Amino acid sequence: MLLALLAGLALMNQSRTEPLASWDNAFADFLAMNCPRRVEPAPVTLVGIEDASLVKHPWPWSPLEFSVFFQSALALKPGVVAIDQVLDWERAIVLTEEQNRKLPQFETLLRNNILRAPKMLLGSTLGIPEDPQVIPPLQEVPLLHNVRGSIGAIPEFTDVALQPTEAYRLSSTIGFTNLPPRHRHFNSVPLVLRYRGQITPTFPLQAVLLWAKLTPDDVTVQVGSAIDLGKKFHIPIDDAGRMRVDFGAPFSSLGFDDLAFASEQKEAGLKPHFPIDRITGNIILLSRTDAAARTIPLAARRNGSPGELFAAAIATIQSQSFIRPAPDWATYAVIAVFMLLSFRVPRLKKMKTILFGVFALAVYMLIALAVFNRWLLWLPGVVPIGIVAVCVLFRVVTPDSFGKPKRPVIM
Repeated sequence: MLLALLAGLALMNQSRTEPLASWDNAFADFLAMNCPRRVEPAPVTLVGIEDASLVKHPWPWSPLEFSVFFQSALALKPGVVAIDQVLDWERAIVLTEEQNRKLPQFETLLRNNILRAPKMLLGSTLGIPEDPQVIPPLQEVPLLHNVRGSIGAIPEFTDVALQPTEAYRLSSTIGFTNLPPRHRHFNSVPLVLRYRGQITPTFPLQAVLLWAKLTPDDVTVQVGSAIDLGKKFHIPIDDAGRMRVDFGAPFSSLGFDDLAFASEQKEAGLKPHFPIDRITGNIILLSRTDAAARTIPLAARRNGSPGELFAAAIATIQSQSFIRPAPDWATYAVIAVFMLLSFRVPRLKKMKTILFGVFALAVYMLIALAVFNRWLLWLPGVVPIGIVAVCVLFRVVTPDSFGKPKRPVIM
């Protein structure tokens, strides 16, 4: 029992720092993705540019392919149309020589489609000039003025590295798609960034603002605490302006070709194979989800695309599904329970000890799922696994007679 106590307290302390912190976060993602949710999907639909779509429409896409998306999407009457790609065919998307010949004609078609959208959100990226001595021209970006607290930990940029061409930008809202570099696992997403000392919203936050019909003046940022979107949403954030993403928050998704097919069915008066009422009045996000775009490590040790991360973040905000770690007293309670279970370990046979440890962890997993389902709290994962591992190892290396009462010797 003393060994279990010492192991539990040591793991509790070490699980707050890397690398054990990422293991606990991975356990939280596992709970989020495997906990049954009996709620309606969030009002956001991810339209994925999949590998099958790229067979018919190879990347890079010209304005013509994006116009096909608009024709399909606008027929379903979404509230917000969002594209995380930077629509700039001079720097962001480089076309082939054959595609460039018809570029002016296709750009006019795309501009007309963007004008038809009720609310339009386009991706942009912030950056830093290669020469720090060069001060790039100041660009107009959305700004948040109601900010409290220290902004020193929020990433700062001095340049708008990539943004849509002016013809598209004038009739749209831009949102920045920057993600932290060199992240081992993306279980959070930045909601605010700094541009020359001013706070600007990122792509997911801007999408929710447009959908909720709010302006930047309705936003209050308390750095290290929360972002309040008027009286509609309360979003917890850390000191760097990042929000923990609930990858189990349900949202709708379909492929690019499936969207076109659903639109054609609706136009023909047939019942669409996809419930289009999930798109009407809501956010529809077009993003690459093909294998080449899945470059960032997401939950459950799987790679995904930035668009998948943004869709999960938007769904988290819309559903107000903010997962958080259990308080310290819950961890102490877990240690106490496993201490009591460890009392019998020295008296069990080695194989029974292993089976007993597996059974204890299985029961703990069911309890953790129940707690998460009820309160969106994740119990520690590293602490119980570590205690069981230490106890099993202790029993394996000790003789079978250890811990058993000795028989009295009769003279």
